[in-house]
Amino acid sequence: MPTGDAPLVQLVVGGSAEPWRVLGLPVVETADGMVLPTSNCPVIWPGGDLPSGSVMLAVEHAAADQIDGLALAPVAETVTPDSGSALSVDHLVINTDDLERTSGEIERVTGHPLKRIRDAGAFRQGFHRLGRGGLILEVVDRPGVSAPHCWGFVITVDDLDALVDASKGLIGEPRDAVQPGRRIATVAEAAGLGIAVAFMTR
Repeated sequence: MPTGDAPLVQLVVGGSAEPWRVLGLPVVETADGMVLPTSNCPVIWPGGDLPSGSVMLAVEHAAADQIDGLALAPVAETVTPDSGSALSVDHLVINTDDLERTSGEIERVTGHPLKRIRDAGAFRQGFHRLGRGGLILEVVDRPGVSAPHCWGFVITVDDLDALVDASKGLIGEPRDAVQPGRRIATVAEAAGLGIAVAFMTR
């Protein structure tokens, strides 16, 4: 893959963007679908046949159309990071049955190597960083996973408390995150996003 500018990276989500708007997120309509602008990794709802609750990664200049069985979405070249956005995608969680195999495929397809592995006892986490603005791919090797799948993602915000207050109970109370000095709040199933999403302070 090219070694110049970092690749464009996007998240492509199935279903409707309306529940995300209800949370107060600035989703806008574009020629490529509904889009949540972020400073590093736009989130796109293209409509069509993509199942509700699904999330796919799109990576510019990828060396294949899938990563360890995970299909990559086509890159929407008209949807780029918004440097003025108050939002960014901190990390995408990929559950797998084999951390080394999945991380090896991530490196082969994207060119971005495994940075480190964290042993949390019941599971292990591997971390890659890619794209313009450093989206983290958190690869989680845990019991009971039969094949790799995208589990959910975390968005950073400038004012977590204001977002939680405005959600009217659809986002849980903030708590300490694993990352020192940061707080995180999880979106409730009642919000209807269909996937696991949390918001975190910077």
